[in-house]
Amino acid sequence: MSDYKTDDEKVEDLKDWWKENGTSVIAGITLAIGGMFGWQYWKDYQINTAAEASALYAKVDKASETSLEQAQPDIQTLQNSYASTPYAAIASMKAAQQYAEKGQYEPAATALRWVINNSKETDFKNLASIRLARVFIAMKIVDEALKLTNQTYPVAYQPLIDELKGDIYVVQNKPTEARAAYDKAMLSAGGNANELIKLKRDNLGEGT
Repeated sequence: MSDYKTDDEKVEDLKDWWKENGTSVIAGITLAIGGMFGWQYWKDYQINTAAEASALYAKVDKASETSLEQAQPDIQTLQNSYASTPYAAIASMKAAQQYAEKGQYEPAATALRWVINNSKETDFKNLASIRLARVFIAMKIVDEALKLTNQTYPVAYQPLIDELKGDIYVVQNKPTEARAAYDKAMLSAGGNANELIKLKRDNLGEGT
């Protein structure tokens, strides 16, 4: 029978419904509008943050060509204020590489640990862990290096992990284990096995 109500009755029904539900409807609309503005603000914030981090990384990249110490304040700013962006991880790994090339292993390890503990990207964490293992090998902290190789990594990283294990076993004077690790690295890499792994393996001979 409601379809046959007069217009006046329908208006009265609408008024009654609005009295009961008007507040919740207004609240819902307000939240929806607020959500749209909030989402837009978040997108703008992300874009602006990425742009700022990119500009700061450009400064780091340029400064580090001549002086890593000169670039360090900007690297710290990236770490402190833009940790959620990939630029902070890239800058830290670049610093770690340059420190390691100079034989400054402690600051290299510190920079890599920052990536492992703070980066949002799994690939950066994995790569930093592998590089940290190499730094530990250079520092003769082979037990810590071995722990890093025993973590779980994607299949694509397996040749690198096996090569690292071979390097660790060489330092530990375990030629049998080193040969097995290098053989596994070459097998995992297939046709992509690099000449350095082959050279490391050849230097160990065939054993007894």
